[in-house]
Amino acid sequence: MYSRTADRRLLTSASMSGPNASPNTQDEPDQLPPILVIGGTGHVGAALCNFLLARGHPVTAASRSDRPAFESPAIERIRLDVTDLADTAPLPPSTTAVICPWVDDSSVAEPHWIGHLLKRLAETGINSVLYFSTMWVYGAPAEGLLTESTPTAPTGAYTTAHLHNESVATDCAQGLGLDVSILRMANLVGPDPFYRSRSKVSFAHELVGMAVANKAIVLRSPPSTPRNLLTRTLLHHDLSMLLDRNTEEGRVDVFNLGSRSTTTMVGLAQQVADLAERYHGRPVKVEHPKESVAQPAFHLDTTRIRALAGPGTDDLAAEFQLVLEDIVQNHMPVSKTREP
Repeated sequence: MYSRTADRRLLTSASMSGPNASPNTQDEPDQLPPILVIGGTGHVGAALCNFLLARGHPVTAASRSDRPAFESPAIERIRLDVTDLADTAPLPPSTTAVICPWVDDSSVAEPHWIGHLLKRLAETGINSVLYFSTMWVYGAPAEGLLTESTPTAPTGAYTTAHLHNESVATDCAQGLGLDVSILRMANLVGPDPFYRSRSKVSFAHELVGMAVANKAIVLRSPPSTPRNLLTRTLLHHDLSMLLDRNTEEGRVDVFNLGSRSTTTMVGLAQQVADLAERYHGRPVKVEHPKESVAQPAFHLDTTRIRALAGPGTDDLAAEFQLVLEDIVQNHMPVSKTREP
């Protein structure tokens, strides 16, 4: 079951107007379509909710807990456990759902939740679904040119679960009349509004945290391990184009989302070390395992999303600066209790 928070604020028509207004909103021409973000308090979903609200969408964030709280009460909250297959309560009216899933990497995860959820979404009147998957469905380590047609090669429970969800979403598109976009995302880098509440932090926050607190970055991966890093600003740019395009019943599109270039773990660590040194003025050491052979390289091809969305801001240094601000603010006193 879900429950709404009582405290909410109506968005003004001024905040919902502008050149991005959707042509499909007949009753309220100045308001963009409402969006349900499932996993709305996660690393991907929380900042996305804030972005969508600022863009002019009525936003509902769904998560298993009603904590932590968004700064803006205009973001509605519902409690939703997607793995509870007995839950058949109607979801809040929306036109689009963005699924930022919590994917259990154990072998006992409930495999049928995605189909159950998609059916509930369709019954609510949602006709467009964006599902966040991962580029690692191509294999880990990935190698060579990775296009959307590259054969998948999941190597563990986490990527296998994502690939299963992709398959179910594809099958449901025709049967439920949904327009489905599957987003195979690289490692996301950017600020996190709920960083202070996390028990498990993002890849980027972990690196910056080590550099600030320990004056050292200890890598678990070999130094030549390749990484493609998706900036949050570029992600939101790309999502805007997907949200604005006309829906087509039964359509399934797969998009790689990532940067135009690939770096290495040691190159990334050195960039973070330099950032931390500029902040606190002390040298930051980068430690890593020894390797005798360089790791296989890959290139994540993002031609398809770039053709649709056009160029967007891809400033990794700026995103890491915002991550640093998260880390610094985390050491300031807070009046609320941190989430477990």
